[in-house]
Amino acid sequence: MIDQDKVRERLEKRRRELLVRQGRAERDLQGVADGDSEDREIAVRNSKVLEAIAKAAADEVADIEEALLRLSRGTYGICKHCSQPIAPRRLAAMPEAITCHGCSYE
Repeated sequence: MIDQDKVRERLEKRRRELLVRQGRAERDLQGVADGDSEDREIAVRNSKVLEAIAKAAADEVADIEEALLRLSRGTYGICKHCSQPIAPRRLAAMPEAITCHGCSYE
């Protein structure tokens, strides 16, 4: 049995962490665009890394928000593609998982 309160707490904590990470990356990117950096050449080279960090954080936040929505709807732990239960071990490792292991590769 899944302790939904603990799952919700874990997801919300991770979402807060990711939003901070995303915000920092976006602020650093803004500094590159505005020319605020003294080492502009290095900052421009690093902008691709910052963009990847911001995108990865945004993507994970979206997954977390979908998992939280599924919790509230009572469909958490059910694969959104095949409607089979998601393995508890997968949910323990990735509480934001919305697909089973098999469907995650499709």
